[in-house]
Amino acid sequence: MKCVHCGEELKEGSLFCSKCGKEVQIVPDYNEYEDDYLKKVLAEENRPKTAHVGPMPGAGAENQAEKNKKQMILIGGIIAACVVIIILGCVVMFGIKNKQANSFDYQVEMAEKAYEEGDIGTAIEYYENALSLDKDNTEIRLILAEIYMNRKDYDSAMILCQEIMKQDSSNAKACEILITIYENQKNYDAILALYEVVDTSLQDQFAAYVVTAPVFSVEGGTYDEYVTLELTTSGEYDIYYSLDGSDPTLRGERYTMPIELNENLKTYTINAVCMNDKGIYSEVVSQEYVIDIPAPDMPIVTPDGGDFGVETTITVTVPDGCSAYYTWDGSDPNIYSTPYTGPITVLEGNNVLSVIIIDNNTQLCSDIYRGNFVFYVEDGEGEDLSDVQPEEEAE
Repeated sequence: MKCVHCGEELKEGSLFCSKCGKEVQIVPDYNEYEDDYLKKVLAEENRPKTAHVGPMPGAGAENQAEKNKKQMILIGGIIAACVVIIILGCVVMFGIKNKQANSFDYQVEMAEKAYEEGDIGTAIEYYENALSLDKDNTEIRLILAEIYMNRKDYDSAMILCQEIMKQDSSNAKACEILITIYENQKNYDAILALYEVVDTSLQDQFAAYVVTAPVFSVEGGTYDEYVTLELTTSGEYDIYYSLDGSDPTLRGERYTMPIELNENLKTYTINAVCMNDKGIYSEVVSQEYVIDIPAPDMPIVTPDGGDFGVETTITVTVPDGCSAYYTWDGSDPNIYSTPYTGPITVLEGNNVLSVIIIDNNTQLCSDIYRGNFVFYVEDGEGEDLSDVQPEEEAE
């Protein structure tokens, strides 16, 4: 069949001419011989007729021409009918294909059939078509993601699963695929970011990646004694810490034993973090400790000095964790002086007792206590001999 406008040979089923671009009109494509013959028949039909009596000359030839004319009309009709049937068939086929192309169920059916036959490429094509018809279908996305995972096309699978998790944060399979992909990439930050957005029902999938922070045995604050600090963890993690507020992931010391905060008048800013065997850190936790231990109070001495006519003992009140030291010669006592272990007997004469208290942990020293103790032995009648004057002086 040819184009009626330019004569170009048309392909079967074409609706527009590939040469001139005009709409195709259905015209039977007669051969040259048939065309010439039809022209002759039409010329004979249009020739003026004259009346005459008796048999017409050449009547046999005219009858044959009439027969030929009818035969050609019949042939032309048959050809036209065939063309119409072909066109109708093309239209029907086009309609069927168009309907199938817009049918989600048909695309899925063809995808499943292709997959069963091992034609994975065709199956992907049909599944993609189905997804274009139902853009929110997580089931088809998941099927495609699993196919891409089997083909090691991780980028395509990752994009599909990310789209699924945006629609359904509780989709366990999509979450599992994403974790697998991120693990292969060693992209632990992406895993932890995913952990923050998934439904709580999926958090068990992150057990190997979410590291809990260490726990301090003593809360931060101001203490009037030295502090022994322990750090513990809920898993098989290594703990790193710093005492000066620096980042323990960069400059931290590995924790192996309790930390002694044993420097007085000092502030400790302790940062600590846990790390698992994948090198994933927990959040950094921090506590501040101020060690401000006061020196012991001045010793309480009983009696607090005085004049004594009989032998007397002195007691010193020593706080727990402290020791007392004293002298009788007026010098300042220190840790090398006589330690107080029990009541002290007042020395005979006029003496000054000096006492200090020292904290055994901090070695801080109290102010010095000084007391004047006067003790002279009396005579048998109880008279103080120190007041008796010689006879010469009495006279």
